[in-house]
Amino acid sequence: MRHLAVLAAALRRLRQRPVRTFLLLQGTIWGVAVAIFPSAVIQGTREAARTQGSALGADRVSMRADTTSDASVRLVRDDLQTVRATVAEVGTPLVGLGGLRVARTVPSEEPDAEPLTVLETVAGTAPARGHTLAAGRWLAPDDGPGRCVVEAGVAAWLGRTALAPGDTIEVPGWPRPLEVGGVCAPRPAEALRTNDLGIDLEHPLYKKVGMPLLFAMGIMPVPDDWKRSESCVHVLGDGTDELHWIFLRVEPARVSAVANLTRDRMADEGKSVVMLYPLVLPLIMGEKVERFDAVNLAMFLACLLMGAVVMMNLGLLSALTRAREIAIRRTEGATRRDIALQVLAEGLVLSLVGAGFGCLLGMGLAHLRASLEPVAGFTWSFPLREGLTAVAVAVVIGLLASLLPALRAASQDPVQG
Repeated sequence: MRHLAVLAAALRRLRQRPVRTFLLLQGTIWGVAVAIFPSAVIQGTREAARTQGSALGADRVSMRADTTSDASVRLVRDDLQTVRATVAEVGTPLVGLGGLRVARTVPSEEPDAEPLTVLETVAGTAPARGHTLAAGRWLAPDDGPGRCVVEAGVAAWLGRTALAPGDTIEVPGWPRPLEVGGVCAPRPAEALRTNDLGIDLEHPLYKKVGMPLLFAMGIMPVPDDWKRSESCVHVLGDGTDELHWIFLRVEPARVSAVANLTRDRMADEGKSVVMLYPLVLPLIMGEKVERFDAVNLAMFLACLLMGAVVMMNLGLLSALTRAREIAIRRTEGATRRDIALQVLAEGLVLSLVGAGFGCLLGMGLAHLRASLEPVAGFTWSFPLREGLTAVAVAVVIGLLASLLPALRAASQDPVQG
């Protein structure tokens, strides 16, 4: 009961001095917010890349010939072996590899509807692009030219309610009917809005800021709307060696290394290629981002130490100005220990309240930062370990900062007060 009375007195004192209490809270609030904000964004984005990386393309590299460099440059099937050897040289598992050629595009009779695109692919290309099957199987190397895998929107484009393995379809202008061997599962809406650079093309900031910035960097848009369409038919290449695109999938943290080394190996063979891959997610998944932990820790401690200095100085000043209050409490029976505990209780309450508001501020900043980022998959989550550590350190520093004012207040002579 006695300790509860001391805590109640501390709360009453803090409530009676709102301006002073607000000033004392600042260091703790901003210190905890600085500790939580970057960790929340990094942890949330990493988790999104791990769980949704395939759908968002965080693990995918797309390669095409750079026709602006040399018009005679073209990709062929043998280049797949070069890519395979390059990935092995990096020392990371190859999740998927394939290539394709855009063989035919059939416009829709419906206005504003997506065209139907026929893709002549190497076996295994659809999984390398991140597709998954809803029914049937993928194309195998021994399948003939009359078998196909259709995406989720092909049935509606052809005016059918659904397609299943074994069905036969006819593509306008295609030389032969096609037997459906597999049907792809619908992709998430976010994946259909995301380009090879990992950018949400419908994000307002991309249209206002991101697109002009990419233009300024010399990154021009690529005519690849079929990638964000569900109206593609995959068939095996009919003896054609040329490929328009090569796709490979590796773990997100090694995407940048694989892309850069592959570009160098292709250059050694006299081919200038354009490598497209998400710019932000592989960076956050990589080890380089760990270097920011030291900066983040320094800023966290600096904010808390500045808050501790303010708390200690104001506490010492308060101990001198509260001489009459302390003297009255002493005459009412409070011991030196009670006086010291009250000051320490004030510091504890300030630290806990400041840490709580700091957590809220840090999460608010993380939410604001994620909402302004046009990169798909850029999000946040509460970093439990970092949050508990920040609160614990804030409480310890707050108690240490209150220790000297507590001893000063307890040592005052009630007669002089």
